[in-house]
Amino acid sequence: MTGGLPAGIADFRDGVAMADPWVAGEPPPEALAVVPANPGWPERARVLGDAILAAVGSAAVSLEHVGSTAVPRLPAKDVIDLDLVVADPDDESRYIPALTALGYRHTVREPELDGHRMLRLEEPRVNLHVFAAGTAEPARHVLFRDWLRAHPEDAERYAAAKAAAAEGAPQTAMAYNRRKHTTVREIYARAFAAAGVSLADRALAPDALPELPATAGGEHLSWRPATGDDAEAICELYRAAGVVDHPYELYGLDLVKLWLAGDRFTLATDTVLAFSNAGVLVAFGEAKLDDEWRDHVDVFVDGVVHPEWRGLGIGTGMLAWQEARGRQLLATVDARLPGLLSMGAREANSDTLALAANAGYQPVRWWMELGRSLAGEIPARKLPPGVELRPYTAEVSEATRLAVNDAFRDHWGSRPMSAQEWADERELGEFSPELSRVLVTGRGSDADPIRVVAAALTEVNEDEWELNGGPFGYMSTIGVVRDWRGRGLSSAVISAVLEAYRAAGFVNALLDVDSANPSGALGMYERLGFTARDRSVTLAKWV
Repeated sequence: MTGGLPAGIADFRDGVAMADPWVAGEPPPEALAVVPANPGWPERARVLGDAILAAVGSAAVSLEHVGSTAVPRLPAKDVIDLDLVVADPDDESRYIPALTALGYRHTVREPELDGHRMLRLEEPRVNLHVFAAGTAEPARHVLFRDWLRAHPEDAERYAAAKAAAAEGAPQTAMAYNRRKHTTVREIYARAFAAAGVSLADRALAPDALPELPATAGGEHLSWRPATGDDAEAICELYRAAGVVDHPYELYGLDLVKLWLAGDRFTLATDTVLAFSNAGVLVAFGEAKLDDEWRDHVDVFVDGVVHPEWRGLGIGTGMLAWQEARGRQLLATVDARLPGLLSMGAREANSDTLALAANAGYQPVRWWMELGRSLAGEIPARKLPPGVELRPYTAEVSEATRLAVNDAFRDHWGSRPMSAQEWADERELGEFSPELSRVLVTGRGSDADPIRVVAAALTEVNEDEWELNGGPFGYMSTIGVVRDWRGRGLSSAVISAVLEAYRAAGFVNALLDVDSANPSGALGMYERLGFTARDRSVTLAKWV
């Protein structure tokens, strides 16, 4: 480990069965109202702590004020959380009677969790946690507290999660903690990375991968890694599943072939295929370490099971294999960044969401597909002086790549596209340069080179037209470089593409947007006449 942090600090013991923790039965629900920060909380904690240390005497090793009330200006429940570290929590006679004499009631006993005991004081409300010296849980609490004190942006994110969690049901402390679990783990991932806890320590990678299901529905399954020769079969599997999973999209063979490539992706170790007795491909899964990263290191654990073979345990077993392999991949990365295991699903796919939730994956980001009829008026947008509208051509390809990388530099989960990745995507049959537009500055001289400042790139898949009510264009990439935002360039380039679509005889335009886009894109699209027609979600675990 590093920096004096105890071994196992990144191991939250997820999935480890614990004994019944309640000393005298589970307490009744209590109000979980989150209230504005009280500047008197630290002093209250100091007075309470002094009394505790005086009562337990030499049994105490240390005492810390932790939790939200220990972070200035952070809204919280009006409950003081204190961590008391003792040499031996199992020797309850050294501290429980003394604390009981102060009015504390022993409520929780979890010796498996770093010796944890909890005692509760009703007035003022205090949760007093007792841990063994040198263990991970109290060190985690202090690390989290100190991180929030030093990073107000994460403190704000945590405050929002707490407020949302307090509104949910049931009103128990355990349920409240579950509802803010994803945000807490995301913040911990950043704090661990910054503290020098390696991804190898955080990933908790298994030495061996779990066994894949040998049977399903009474029929034998055979498993093997994918090869490049399996692309057509995988494409057909996605097409069969698409009727349920993505009814408005048809994945093409060239796209599947692109998915099966990657500088850090090895088919022989990072994929699995399941075949029926008849040799029919019924499932495909991957654990794909992203080629590059910016804010976090991502491993995609997407997979697909044929609709006729669902509900038989294939998806559950395959996802366990994918996660285990994903953790092994994360453990190979030397980067002081959070890690993420992620997958995607439409919100309408309740079975996929349930499968993910059962495996501990939680929503971290929402995406919206927007559509617009081309029958109505397309608003005109005047360009600022010095900005020229052009069709996309090979001449501006590299300048467009640089512009897109800059435009998405502050977007969640994005990372720069390499020249090779950019070229590969331009080679896809669906890319339509003649229906793509860019906005440029400069005259093209050495002194005044061409610079792309905004782009709207189009894909056209005629096979999807019947599924989507007629001919349409899909704006796959829309971006404005950051130093040109706020000047109407997005609206201008989108309007130009809409005009091109209408001239081509299309009836609709589609695009996707991150619902929490930092550039405020959703509102802009709505002002241009786009409305939501589908939603999807990224489900993930932070590491």
